[in-house]
Amino acid sequence: MMSVGRVEGTGLVDTQQVKRVMRGRFGGPLRLAYRGAERSQVALVRQVDRAQFGRLTSDERAEVARRVTMTVKTFERPDVLRRCLASVRTVFDGRIVVADDSRVPAKDLGPGIDVIAMPFNSGVSVGRNAALDAVETEYVFVTDDDVVFTPASDIVAALNFLDDHHDVDLVALTRVDLPRWRAVAAGADALFAGAADPKVPFGTLIDGLPVVPKTPQLYLARTPSIQAVRWDERLRMVDHRDFFSRASGTLVSVQAQTIRAYHMRTPFDPFYNAYREDVAADLNTLARIWSGQRT
Repeated sequence: MMSVGRVEGTGLVDTQQVKRVMRGRFGGPLRLAYRGAERSQVALVRQVDRAQFGRLTSDERAEVARRVTMTVKTFERPDVLRRCLASVRTVFDGRIVVADDSRVPAKDLGPGIDVIAMPFNSGVSVGRNAALDAVETEYVFVTDDDVVFTPASDIVAALNFLDDHHDVDLVALTRVDLPRWRAVAAGADALFAGAADPKVPFGTLIDGLPVVPKTPQLYLARTPSIQAVRWDERLRMVDHRDFFSRASGTLVSVQAQTIRAYHMRTPFDPFYNAYREDVAADLNTLARIWSGQRT
């Protein structure tokens, strides 16, 4: 069975240089190898996780469907979105709300899947808030579109934990990046300087799960708790660190190491990445906000 843990940078590999080479005119063989490794690995983990975790009962699936709404933010990756949704339906039968600010928003994604068509390139924060506003259940599951779910993505376990621990607002799954088999933990330095002190000290164990400052965008949470924080719509792409920095002192988040899903990026799509990596305005906004000059 694979081991998932924190990976520290060694400084021996310039990942940006590797990315440039793989995107370049001579990077074709590397891109093919990367995609082939992804496909092989996700096929393997599906089999392994099915054998290890089995299937939910019909009663468990029905309860989760009744109490949880899943929200997905997507942009210009229709195939990636459909891959995500197909995997979700193996573990979750409830309502899914997709916020899509693509040039041509998705439609006809299947029963129980609602699409909110957003203005083109309106951004992650606007889309997440729009999806959140459509949630009517007591719990919301937040994910990106480039995640693949398997039986290891045990939403029932996360739901049970929140039911048993009313002082916890959010249970994060572990996100494993393929094809590198990497799951990165976030330390307290993941938050901006000036974030409020946590309600519960980071590292505290609550029934075996550590309180963490920041998690992947892959979690089950109490809907009112997320509504109390929301996403800053001045930020089009770089929303993640800001959300958890503002949530510090308000939300109590824990990380479930044994509940996981898999992250399959799209690093070679030039059109998508031109927008994804256009973050200068966001960085300027964040510098202004977290320098104390809130507007």
